[in-house]
This record gives sequence, C-alpha cells and structure tokens, in this order.
Amino acid sequence: MADRKHDQVLLRTDPRGGEYKNNAHHKRGTSFTVPDVVGVEMKLSVDRLLDGDED
Repeated sequence: MADRKHDQVLLRTDPRGGEYKNNAHHKRGTSFTVPDVVGVEMKLSVDRLLDGDED
C-alpha cells in the first residue's frame, strides 16, 4: 500500500484469520524485494511507487 501521507510503502504479508500477520514499512529512499510467494524475483523502489512512473 502506497501511503503518501506518511511517505512510505506498507507491505503486508502472511494473511491468516482475516488479518495480515506481517507488516513491513519501507521509507522513501529505500527499496525492497517482493516476497517469494509472489512467484517472481523483483526489487521495487519506494520512491517510484510513491511518485508513479515518470517515463
């Protein structure tokens, strides 16, 4: 979830019992790798997610 108000991305994983068990906050200027469960190896930039594609 892109949270522009707090300038961060929230990545929620491990859904069980109607809620997510893991919540990771990623701040602007950093990047993170999507969880293995997605099935692809991909690194995402927080800045790009917050600002959108400028191409």
